[in-house]
Amino acid sequence: MEFKKVTISLPKNLYEEGMGLVNKGLFSNFSDLVRSGIREEFKGLQPVIQDFDERLIYNDKELISGVKQSMKEVKSGKGKILKSEKDMDKYMADL
Repeated sequence: MEFKKVTISLPKNLYEEGMGLVNKGLFSNFSDLVRSGIREEFKGLQPVIQDFDERLIYNDKELISGVKQSMKEVKSGKGKILKSEKDMDKYMADL
């Protein structure tokens, strides 16, 4: 397994709590603690990642292009201006 060295900044109290766990023998060193935390975070994110993979996700260029197109439509009278959260809910329900 190849390793990459990274530098992180932590609040002092978070570092001290982590070192406390290392000193108690729960982790072999601080890097082991960080790797373990990242693994756990990845496990929790798996359902979210799978959901993203199943939907179309726009990259920044597509998103910006879509926003610009929407602005053009509003200026030309083709767009719909939603003035309240209730209007937004109704619009989304009708889609």
